[in-house]
Amino acid sequence: MKQFLKYVISISISTIALLYLCDFIYTQVYINSNPRNKLQYILNTKNESFDIIFIGSSRVANHIDTKLFDSISNKKTINLGVEGAGLNDNLLQLKLLIANNNISNVFLQVDSNFEYDKPSNIAISEAMPFLNYNSIINTHIKKYFNNFGKLEFIPFYRYAINDPKIGFREMFFSVVNKKPSTNPSIGFTPKFGNKLPLIESSLPKTIKPKNIILDEITDICRKNNIQLTLYISPYCSKTKSMSYIDKLISKIPNLLDLSKEYDDKLFFNCGHLNNQGAKIFTTNLYNATKNKIKN
Repeated sequence: MKQFLKYVISISISTIALLYLCDFIYTQVYINSNPRNKLQYILNTKNESFDIIFIGSSRVANHIDTKLFDSISNKKTINLGVEGAGLNDNLLQLKLLIANNNISNVFLQVDSNFEYDKPSNIAISEAMPFLNYNSIINTHIKKYFNNFGKLEFIPFYRYAINDPKIGFREMFFSVVNKKPSTNPSIGFTPKFGNKLPLIESSLPKTIKPKNIILDEITDICRKNNIQLTLYISPYCSKTKSMSYIDKLISKIPNLLDLSKEYDDKLFFNCGHLNNQGAKIFTTNLYNATKNKIKN
């Protein structure tokens, strides 16, 4: 019995030690490697001045051609749109950027993301390696995650539950310095062609009274003297419940509505423009806002 207990204790100690070792290795790799996503890029960006940052979901990443916007506006811009990101993620991005850089204008894409105020893929996975090394990330995650104690104190727990995003595969790519498909310092991820026929999509039929995260983003921009531009990107003609946009405008009177009057041939799918559409939209967005951009 004594031998068995010694064996169990030995295995337990070895397992715990291995978890701490793996946690340390993974964390050091992510902290010290070249950025492979936009959150890592933000954390590595210090003492920069940006005329405009674009934040939002894939409807920013796929829609804003930053090189084109730079050339027609003579501004320094960056596209920080992330597939699957919500307003809560955009808030975290903004907090991190403001902490170490100067920003004059923020362009935020708003649509059905108005219905959500919880964290999504950035906070849930990409920020986790930096939980104990960045106070802004720590405070942000603590506010929204009921399992924060486990995330902070159980070794390797945050990596285990987010394996598809920050597990061994991504850690290995970071070690070998594999370049990401999109350069985070540019951020534009064009879509090519059309997925025809376009499949119908639908916006929400109802709208929530307010979004506290959008209010916080607005407040942060005001306090930091940043010009905030809220806009909505195009949808294809097969999108149902477009009356949602009118409801959204009633909640956000300064929302710039650019959601209509784009030919379906300019769409990759119903909610995302293709490369040709993105170039047209980028130009139209600049023309619609050029007199409002803060120098």
